Amino acid sequence: MARYSKAHAERSRLAIRDSGARLFRRRGYAGVGIDELCREAGLTRGAFYSHFRSKSALLTAVLAGSHDFVRRLRARAGKSTSALRRQAADVAAAYLAPANRSAVLGGCSLAALAADTSRAEADAQAAYAEAVRSVVAEFRRADGDAPMLPLDDARVALALCVGGVLISGACGDDPEGRRVARAATTAVRRLLTENGEDHS
Repeated sequence: MARYSKAHAERSRLAIRDSGARLFRRRGYAGVGIDELCREAGLTRGAFYSHFRSKSALLTAVLAGSHDFVRRLRARAGKSTSALRRQAADVAAAYLAPANRSAVLGGCSLAALAADTSRAEADAQAAYAEAVRSVVAEFRRADGDAPMLPLDDARVALALCVGGVLISGACGDDPEGRRVARAATTAVRRLLTENGEDHS
């Protein structure tokens, strides 16, 4: 039997992980089976089990992977803390924008998989918590030693973003969802732009 290279094995693992991320976010963890995951990835069930011991292990890998929200916050390149604040506020506003809701829920595991992860195994919850810490750290990153936000305010900013998207999505076409998203955007922008500079 031919042996596959490490590079091929890694490509297969990533194909399964990425398929899992897309399907879990689109239909929920419980709504996706392993056979469907394999078809989406173009691989066999045997290939799945050579990389992941279970669907739960795949969920953990999805949550431990990269997150678009974190990437966008990390991409800020302001030359001052005030510029980083404005950029973070813009990232949060785009995340919460009703026009972007479908894209965010289809692309952000922090929002789309929050409820699923609350019922998942400890490993998945630990991976989710690590992603939360990454966003909180980005909401605190500043130019210099003093954090951009106090720790609790950074956590509130994250809760407003993810909670705003979830509530907006759950409201569907009802205008109350858009109102919640707008209120969350205003609150996050206020946190980011009206906080004092010294949070050491």
